[in-house]
Amino acid sequence: MNTIGERIVFLREECDMSQKELAYAIDIAPTSLSRYENNLYEPKAEILLRLASALNTTSDYLLGLTDTYKRVQPIGQKPQGITASEYHLLTSYRKLDRENQIRVSERIDTLLEMQAPKPQNAGSGK
Repeated sequence: MNTIGERIVFLREECDMSQKELAYAIDIAPTSLSRYENNLYEPKAEILLRLASALNTTSDYLLGLTDTYKRVQPIGQKPQGITASEYHLLTSYRKLDRENQIRVSERIDTLLEMQAPKPQNAGSGK
């Protein structure tokens, strides 16, 4: 793997993400991601940093400065165990001002209250 595109594809597949999921997670169009993966364009620094964060690696690995794709834990985040959709929601939420974050929290609480409870295991005897 020598190109940035090959490295993006490798890590995206390691994370079990589709192109569309990764593109939405880093807030770019899927066609742009495809162009990066096919080495038609090189991502600008800001996109490169978002790719590294979403793929849980370093920009040095993506740029080919190292062959070690050591997974890093971003400060205050635990990307392991969250889906691309959850990551997209989190990054979008963080872009909102405080007032709109409160609205989102209130809406989630309302949806949880309205949601039908999941049935208990019928075979558990409880």
